[in-house]
Amino acid sequence: MSNYLDVLEKVEETGTRAWLVGDTVRMIEMGVQPDMITLAVDAQDMYQVANLLGTGTVDARGPYPALRGDILGVPFRAFGLRGATIEDDLSKRDLSIEAIAIRSDGGIVDPFGGRFDIRNRVIRITGDDVDLIDADPLRILRMLRFAAELEMDIFWKSDTDVRKFLELHADRMNDIPPERWGREIMKGIHRRPARFIELCDKYGMLPFFLKELDDLRRIPDGITEGRTLFDHVVTTLARIESRMDTNKLMQNDAFVLAGLFSRIGTTKLDGSDRTKAVDRLVNEYLTRWNIPSETIEEVIAIINGYKAFYEPMSERKFCEDVLAYSPDAVEIALEFAKCVANAEGFIEQFRDVLDNNKWNLMQVLRRFRAVSLQTEGASRYMTGREVMNLLHIKPGRRVGELLEGLDMAVGTGKVSSRAKAEEWLKAQPV
Repeated sequence: MSNYLDVLEKVEETGTRAWLVGDTVRMIEMGVQPDMITLAVDAQDMYQVANLLGTGTVDARGPYPALRGDILGVPFRAFGLRGATIEDDLSKRDLSIEAIAIRSDGGIVDPFGGRFDIRNRVIRITGDDVDLIDADPLRILRMLRFAAELEMDIFWKSDTDVRKFLELHADRMNDIPPERWGREIMKGIHRRPARFIELCDKYGMLPFFLKELDDLRRIPDGITEGRTLFDHVVTTLARIESRMDTNKLMQNDAFVLAGLFSRIGTTKLDGSDRTKAVDRLVNEYLTRWNIPSETIEEVIAIINGYKAFYEPMSERKFCEDVLAYSPDAVEIALEFAKCVANAEGFIEQFRDVLDNNKWNLMQVLRRFRAVSLQTEGASRYMTGREVMNLLHIKPGRRVGELLEGLDMAVGTGKVSSRAKAEEWLKAQPV
């Protein structure tokens, strides 16, 4: 922790008091190395602090302007105190485990017992639960998000107060703007999607932000007694969660969102009644949640296309898909198909096909990556201008067609070097 205290001392040399706060202190207490440190400073003018430090830039886009920069090689972000004292600032934080501060002398400020809660692995809303929830009901979702991500239990009083609030003031939840729901949901499903959704279901939160998912709890899967389509969604998310733990490629919003929305609007386990209207519903939800359009398109493509991987696919077909979408998108869709097969209990039926498809895809990706290695990062062996010079042709549609054909030749293993690319091009009619 000495490096962090050195940063505090450097800030305080400007005459501004500073504390380590929030996620930084929580991670230190949990024995985790923070990638960035969060500071609270006793100053409201972040521009002045930046000038005194001689480093950093001010981001004023959010409700609380943040100074972001680097001190002694440590990335940091600093916010002005919310209140007259550090205790006032901590009292405004959602959870006790985030309401801890460290002074530059190493002293701890922990007015709400956050360190005790960390040791006992419980999530507790800071201070007076009811007042904090009433001020911002979305704190309930943040409580569930942290409980899911950190695999902690919810403190009994917070549990009681949340349930009482939802019973008496459910209408308050409906007043929360969709984009705020979206931000918290995305954070909640990023690491532990299955546990997060199960907690949301436990507290009756699903109808507030995704009613169609809640509806699935009442639709039997038609195969296993007592099992519903909602159960399949949670099991699929659990498989996705497992893959994210072992494969960094899977840290992808579309991958998780596809699991969350995979059964929305359907009443059959095989999803054969899925329609374009369902795709529009998914698009409407994700748009309201402020999800980027390219991610939405990828989510819908995964849900509509993953079943293709249960049939044998040639290297040529994989090559076409990689060129039409992207290597990551195709690989994620294939992994999604595996997760669904596992969740629905028919993985053994399709294991060989899925494994063979994985092998074919890896061969295609290996060939495309070899191009980048041989050309110092270029995506093709030759540019359009080089093709025109080689074949003595003018700019036009034919150049594009030749480049697309060359991509297919590379992906299917017919071309593996620049020399072979030139040879292949010379053999084509112009």
